[in-house]
Amino acid sequence: MTRQLLSSRGGTRFTLIELLVVIAIIAILAGMLLPALQQARERGKSINCLANSRELGRVYLFYADDYDSYLPCLDSMGGENAVNADGEVLKPKTWLNGLVKKYLGRLNASTEPYKLLFCPNETVTEDITTNYGLNYLIATENKIGIKTTRFKHASKTGMLVENTGHLCYYCDVTNPLGKHATGSSYGNNRAVLFRHNERASVTFLDGHGEAVEKMKIPCRESFPSLTKDELEYTLFNRGVTSK
Repeated sequence: MTRQLLSSRGGTRFTLIELLVVIAIIAILAGMLLPALQQARERGKSINCLANSRELGRVYLFYADDYDSYLPCLDSMGGENAVNADGEVLKPKTWLNGLVKKYLGRLNASTEPYKLLFCPNETVTEDITTNYGLNYLIATENKIGIKTTRFKHASKTGMLVENTGHLCYYCDVTNPLGKHATGSSYGNNRAVLFRHNERASVTFLDGHGEAVEKMKIPCRESFPSLTKDELEYTLFNRGVTSK
């Protein structure tokens, strides 16, 4: 009886070939969907990375509001071994702690990695305080910063640039590894890091953020043949177009 019922419902039985065809179709569909899912995941990480950069940028601008329009950096705070308002001795690795504590209510950012200070794509947090480097040329070159109130084109001048794990970004360096390496020189870790489809997160002096294309950031990674002066004296890097 059971056999007769099954045979009377011709569509309920699948041959081996039919099963293989169904499996093949499923595999093809999965192959088509997985790249789309991966792209969506990467877009999400890129969005989060930019959001972190903008939030840290607000901290820097809050500091500037409180300290005569100067952006925060080790040099403008008195340099290495200076003592901050909380009695903490400033070091290249730890000077950002005071800002994070004051404006974000978070302690020990340099020793207890805080996700806001890192791009979600970052897999190494050892020996890194943040992935968002402060523009060296406008904040601390020759230990003299430039007041934020002096910039006429704040929306086009880069303040924080996603880099390989140094507290400062500098346009005239390159990182051959393309990622942070514990113990590598400060110079290499000041390089821009393009990990979002050849884009890097940038927060500008007016506080807005963008994922900027590689060829729109004047740096050694994008333009290896340009001179140091050509890279430095741009609206993006120094806030001026000429000397």
